[in-house]
Amino acid sequence: MIIEKNISTNKNGLRTTGGFLHLNDCSLIEITGKDAERFLHSQTTNDVRSLAFHQGHQNALLDRKAHIVATFDLYRGAEENLYYILAAKAQAQSILEHLDKYRFADKVDFEIRSGAFIAIQGPRARRLLIVASGSMKSAEALSKAFSKITLFDTNALIFSKSMAGEEGYIVFVETDKAQEFLSHVSAAANNFDIMPITETELEKARIEAGIPHFGADISSSNLMPETGLDETHVSYTKGCFQGQEILARVKTYGAPSRGMVGLIFETPLAAPIAPATEAFIDAKPAAWIYSNCYSDTLNKHVAIAYIKRENRIVGKKFDFDISGEIYTAQVSLLPFFTPPAAKERAVKLYEEALAEFAKEKDDAESSHAELLLKEALMLEPSLEDAYEALGVILSRKDRLDEAIALMKNLAELNEDSVMAHANLSVFYMQQDKKEEAEEEKAISMSIRMRMLAKEATKETKADEEKKRLKEEAVGRMEMFAQVLEIDDADLLANSGMGNCLVTLENYEESVPFLRKAIEVKPLHTVAYVDLAKAYTGLNNISEAEAILQQGIEVASKRGDMMPLKQMQAQLAELKSKVEAKGI
Repeated sequence: MIIEKNISTNKNGLRTTGGFLHLNDCSLIEITGKDAERFLHSQTTNDVRSLAFHQGHQNALLDRKAHIVATFDLYRGAEENLYYILAAKAQAQSILEHLDKYRFADKVDFEIRSGAFIAIQGPRARRLLIVASGSMKSAEALSKAFSKITLFDTNALIFSKSMAGEEGYIVFVETDKAQEFLSHVSAAANNFDIMPITETELEKARIEAGIPHFGADISSSNLMPETGLDETHVSYTKGCFQGQEILARVKTYGAPSRGMVGLIFETPLAAPIAPATEAFIDAKPAAWIYSNCYSDTLNKHVAIAYIKRENRIVGKKFDFDISGEIYTAQVSLLPFFTPPAAKERAVKLYEEALAEFAKEKDDAESSHAELLLKEALMLEPSLEDAYEALGVILSRKDRLDEAIALMKNLAELNEDSVMAHANLSVFYMQQDKKEEAEEEKAISMSIRMRMLAKEATKETKADEEKKRLKEEAVGRMEMFAQVLEIDDADLLANSGMGNCLVTLENYEESVPFLRKAIEVKPLHTVAYVDLAKAYTGLNNISEAEAILQQGIEVASKRGDMMPLKQMQAQLAELKSKVEAKGI
């Protein structure tokens, strides 16, 4: 296990600018054939039929008893009957053997592609790939899970995959192109302060982001529900697949005896903890610790662990006996932290730039605001406000050619950008190019009219959807009312009636039904979610917080990750509102 306290958190590092490395532990399986979709849909845990071209999702293979055979990312290509499995190299053979075992007469073929994998991770990763493509239009392709574009004059398959919690990509190129391609990446990365990173640094970032790995935190002895990966890797509505019956039974009737969560240590670890080390509470087995490291972001040691159901209470601290030493650790959801998205970071830089710009003089030789805006566009190439502000700075400094080039970049990126063409008109007029200015002005007016019509249609659709949901709720209420006439303690009818009333914003009426649902079954986590919404709607913040705290404890013990995360988000939002009001 990794203990060194040297993860990249400096000015130029994985979490601040980005990092890249050649991946050795990666494999790509190409799946083709007219039965590819049907076969993959029937054999894997997630909904393959729902994938559109260029989309991807997390997926898995199970045995008949719902033990995990393999976990991987599945991507749909740009053509019919073309899919890719991206997995750890150690899993590739077991995936192939499992799929081949159940192929029978299906027209489907599997091939392990030979090539090199380069991971480009971090806030500036997308900008680097856009530059590598030579066209701003590649930004649209890179917004998809899978894309096939030319980078540095090399054909590449690009898979969107976060390996450290940050935005990230894995690029696949043919073996004979690998060395030259990596050299180009290294040179371009240097221009963006994207640094080469080691496997050790990436592994630390992976643990910090709470991303479990097969072989490190998961094995074939694990049931899928123990890992919590069923929330991301499983579709419970797609139909039958191997292990599905066991999964459905666990989901319906209760949580496994232990489940994967995180531990944040209040006291430093004396030494690295070996995988599968057992931890005790009051001399009783309570947890099994796997990947662990020192988190530079949290300034604490963290561990991915399996914890017994009765101790799996998010936010609670326990004294663990680990190899004869006592350590205090807090139970945490994974990931341990969520880094701000690239757009969020870019908006913050944009706002800082505006504040700086207000202080700067037009004749100043250098502009800190300009640097901040350029950084914002590295993180979020489509942030129009940053383009406009940077364009203003450049034009005021009489750097009109640069301002025009900037707006042309934006127009290439977004053909419907009113602002790009409006600013081009202004800049051309400043250069006394009246014909070009009038042309750009006409284009901007045309786009503006088209966008207004589109926005009106969008608002109409939103209103129609809201109306549909309310009508649907009224219809469901009639059904629930009939059930409640027969049995006023029916769980689903009380919960359903409460949910419908919350949808209709009849919060006060919803409370008794939701309270009854919780009384009938205290483990019914979705009722806590709706009841908290009802109290929030009634502006009873203290009661909403109390209900959420109860619900979080119930969901933690049951391993109901989706309602748990939803309630934690609700609670965080409530607390931020209270702080903002100074209550």
